[in-house]
Amino acid sequence: MLPKRTDLLISGTYLISMDPDVGDLPCADVLIGDGRIVDVRPHDPVAHPDAHQPAAPGRRPADHGGVTVIDGTGTVTLPGFVDTHWHLWNSLLRGTVGDRPGTDYFTVKRALAPHFELDDFYWAARLGLAEAVSGGITTVHNFDHNVRGPEDADANIRAHLDSGLRGRFSYGPPDSAAPDSPNDLDDLAALRARWPAARLDGRLDFGIAVRGPYRTPPEVYEREWATARSLGLPITMHCDRCLREEGCRSCGLTRLEELGLLGEDVQVIHAVHAGEQDIRALARTRTRVSLSPMTEMRTMGFPLLTELLDAGVRVSLSLDTLAMPTSADILGHLRAIVSVEAARTGSATVTPRRLLRLATLDGAHDLGLQDVTGSVTPGKRADLVILRSTDINLTPSGDPAEALVYTGQIDNIDTVIADGRVLKRHGRRVLADDEPDPVALAAAHRDALLRRAAAAGDWRPPAAGDTTAARETGPDR
Repeated sequence: MLPKRTDLLISGTYLISMDPDVGDLPCADVLIGDGRIVDVRPHDPVAHPDAHQPAAPGRRPADHGGVTVIDGTGTVTLPGFVDTHWHLWNSLLRGTVGDRPGTDYFTVKRALAPHFELDDFYWAARLGLAEAVSGGITTVHNFDHNVRGPEDADANIRAHLDSGLRGRFSYGPPDSAAPDSPNDLDDLAALRARWPAARLDGRLDFGIAVRGPYRTPPEVYEREWATARSLGLPITMHCDRCLREEGCRSCGLTRLEELGLLGEDVQVIHAVHAGEQDIRALARTRTRVSLSPMTEMRTMGFPLLTELLDAGVRVSLSLDTLAMPTSADILGHLRAIVSVEAARTGSATVTPRRLLRLATLDGAHDLGLQDVTGSVTPGKRADLVILRSTDINLTPSGDPAEALVYTGQIDNIDTVIADGRVLKRHGRRVLADDEPDPVALAAAHRDALLRRAAAAGDWRPPAAGDTTAARETGPDR
């Protein structure tokens, strides 16, 4: 059961709208009704005279004719962040993947993926989505590359809907599937019948996660592309030859262009070793690129953010996975990116405000949701994050956009609103009445998963210097 939508007025906040027609408003009122942004205007203290009076302990926020007022004094409001590539299923692997021998991401993933049970998929996704809420992320693209059957897909979809967030579910193959084994295209086609629009609350759509021509033969990838396009489903694929080819200096995207596999319906992930011709192919075909800078810098190389933006490629940002040492602290990620790009290129292309746009409106464009979310625009759905600008790390400040990127932290997030529902308030996640805490349940499921894998001989807790903690099962991503 989700928290109920309520009509809301955010009163007197500093608004960074990401809408060029609205701009920044240093003291704004944002009215929300039935999950939609109804109005955005300069703050009117006459209309809401008690909006900025401090509430007594235990007092509910002010109510004006059925509209609950959220006092925005000393806050900054942004569109909710949009994550365009996240493997939610392996959120349970956090704390198991590490730096010790035998605990690298791929070894652990291959060892544990076959041992996931149906509830593990649900609670892994709920854990990742709960962290998304904590980090102000209101839209998540769930790139599921361990769909072991239709029930697994359904568990992920239920988890997403139960979280209250917006997003996309992209249907992939089981982890470490044989190259000549295609996705379950029959179930992909049946997905919409099983999950009609009325069940999706206007918050979820579907796509397909493919491996592509460098990892599957023509009889597989040609059929997958044809099926996706016949169904009108967006396509997403990893471009990570650098993980398998020593000295890789090309992503081979010109070949995909020649094969007709690129286009506006395609999202390419990573592409950290894209050459000049690769980047031109992406720009020509208007193919979208999702960068995951924190995992890319750890395992692949430097993301080519400046080069892609300068070439006019459509770029968005993503976390990739919680299994590796990552978290949903988007502001921390943006701070790392702006510093890396300044050191790597010296270009002025990547600025704090440009990064905030990448994490909001550009992400919405990547997922085809630019008319729904990504900016604080009347008529769009109410996906918002409110941060306390009076916290010590943000005081004093000049340009709030620069302050958020250079010194902002996840702890500054006071309120998160997704589709008009308040999912975080006063720095704490809001659970519906009698809703179990997904964090506690995910931890219990992770422990049970490790016990099953250990009993099967595929996993044992690593010791110092142990290089055989998990049994390797193949070279797939």
